[in-house]
Formats: sequence, C-alpha cells, structure tokens
Amino acid sequence: MTDNSGISLSVFFPAYYDEKNIGKVVDAAVRVLEEMKLKDYEIIIIEDGSPDKTDEVADALALKYDKVTVIHHEKNMGYGATLKDGFLSAKLDYVFYTDGDNQFDLEELKKFVALLPFSDIVVGYRKHKQYSLYRKFTSLCYNYLLKLVFDIHYWDIDCAFKLFKTDLFKKIKIDSVDAFIDAEIMLKANLLDYSVTEVGVMHLPRVDGISTGARPSVIVRTIKEVFTYRKEYFAELRKKTISS
Repeated sequence: MTDNSGISLSVFFPAYYDEKNIGKVVDAAVRVLEEMKLKDYEIIIIEDGSPDKTDEVADALALKYDKVTVIHHEKNMGYGATLKDGFLSAKLDYVFYTDGDNQFDLEELKKFVALLPFSDIVVGYRKHKQYSLYRKFTSLCYNYLLKLVFDIHYWDIDCAFKLFKTDLFKKIKIDSVDAFIDAEIMLKANLLDYSVTEVGVMHLPRVDGISTGARPSVIVRTIKEVFTYRKEYFAELRKKTISS
C-alpha cells in the first residue's frame, strides 16, 4: 500500500447547475481521501452562482463534513474565474480539481497521488469522452489548435482531472477567465520546468445538470485568449532559452 502520510491535499470542485451531482461527488471524495490516509486534506466547493439549488446543497455538505468549505459567487462568473478561485484558495501542499458534474471516478485520484514522488503535475486524459459529437469535435479542434499555436503535445489539455504542486500558483498569474485556463496553467508550468505525467482516466456520461462549456460565446472568447497569450508565451520562452 502506498504511504501517503506525508502528503497534504487540497481538493476543489467547480459547481454550476449541479444540485443533483455535487453531493455524490463530495461524498465520494471524502471516502477516497479518508482511505488514502493523507497527512491532511481539505475540500472546497466553488459554487458559481447557480440558478438551481446547488448553493443549498453545497452549504449542507459543509455542515455534514468538517473538512468541506464553500465559496459562493453571487452571480455566474464562468469556468476560468471559478478554477482560479479554487487554485488560489488551496492551502495545502498539493491541489487537485475535477468538475462537480460527477463525470469522473474519484477512485482514480489514488493513482495520481501515487505518482507525486515522481512528478510535479499529474494530468488526466479522457480515454473515451462521453460527449455529443459536437462537443467531441470542438474538443478535438481545440487541442489541435493549441498544438499548432504553442507546439505543445498533451493528449487532452482541457480534461478536468488534474493534480498540481500548490506552489505553482504562487509563481504564476492566471489571466484566463474562460476555458483557456487549463492550457494557460500548463504553458506557464512548462516555462518553470515543472515535470508532468499524463494518465488516462474514465469519463462518465453526465446524468444530471446542464453542460455549458461549448457555448459559441465561450468558444470565441477562448480562441481570443489563445492568440492574446501566444506572443507573451514565446517571448518568455525566448528569454528562458537565452538565459540557459
């Protein structure tokens, strides 16, 4: 059995339209984290101004579990802002996140934590994406665009199942407010020479709630962020190359 007694882990879940999902996710997370016998852990729900009862369910979970806290957004601020809140709120040595929509098996977190002695960052890629053909197509195009623009080669950079050393977020500034946030973090981690391991994970069908990630407005804003950051990234890469 892996010895996790020296590892402290912050876990957070963005939650929007997830009143029927977030309870299942947090219950599973508490069970898995307790089984791992960590030095310490915390769970943060980032409730992004949901129009349903996600906020009430989240507050009830915070009452149910001592290690669960909730950050509420008074209005919907979007995925990037929600992730940013989670990363900057993490207090422990490592930080993990996945979405609050119950589309991942949190048992798989155990194999991510087992890789921490060997990697600064462990990122998932969905082995079989449980999306509509439209979502699969937009995800494929997005990953290809990032490879083309930044010359990076991750299998599935927008997969919402990632584990980081928390100190990364004291060294970088997150600018993205949309879906580009995952790529922005990975690119900035690359500039700082953080080691990365990719691990395949199962992706489960969304049973409840509403997915809003592939709205045309989000896609347009994300593409703008890609090209806005491109110049800055290559300027930093050139500085790094010269200094080395």
